[in-house]
Amino acid sequence: MTQEKKLAIIMLGAPGSGKGTQSEYLEKNTGFKRFVMSDLIKKELQPGTELHRQIFKEGVLLEDKQIFEIFRKHFDGTRNVIIDGLPRTLDQAYWLYGFLMNHHYEIELVFLNVDEKKLVQRITSRYYCPLCHKGYNTLVLPPKVAGKCDDDGEILIQREDDTKETFVDRLQTFDEVKEVILDVYKGDITEVNGDEEIEKVSQNMLRQIIMRK
Repeated sequence: MTQEKKLAIIMLGAPGSGKGTQSEYLEKNTGFKRFVMSDLIKKELQPGTELHRQIFKEGVLLEDKQIFEIFRKHFDGTRNVIIDGLPRTLDQAYWLYGFLMNHHYEIELVFLNVDEKKLVQRITSRYYCPLCHKGYNTLVLPPKVAGKCDDDGEILIQREDDTKETFVDRLQTFDEVKEVILDVYKGDITEVNGDEEIEKVSQNMLRQIIMRK
């Protein structure tokens, strides 16, 4: 009996590269089921659970073993899947590769390649209104009056992760593991130019995946 062909698409990109947006696009246009690691973790962080106590009361960071257990718990073996937010380390890359191979998936890692200098400029230009939560970007979507929300006049602020110091640290962390993760999946990589307009990135990504398969 011929085994049913299954495909797992893994999204990889620097913080702010748009992998969440692009994985949503893939989900809507392919019918693949999307597994977002941050969402899976949130499901496990319900008040009263041991994991919630460790994270919020003791300040303990999740270990790889816990990450694997959470992913394994929620992964249902759907025929075609998109995985966003995993792997983030070399050990996670090896584990996920082995897990998917053991479940008979073909693997395609989509790497959104971006110019990190432009990315820093774009991300650190983001502001939002603390009252209505409307977002702005001083480069491409500035408010009518500098520093104030168009709708309610509230002073705009930046998210903590959008300051240059914080974001550069996050990029450095990503760069330290990027090449080793790509090396684990070599031969199964689709590289997409993430610096283009969102719709063009989406179309190019989908076209390249279809061409490779």
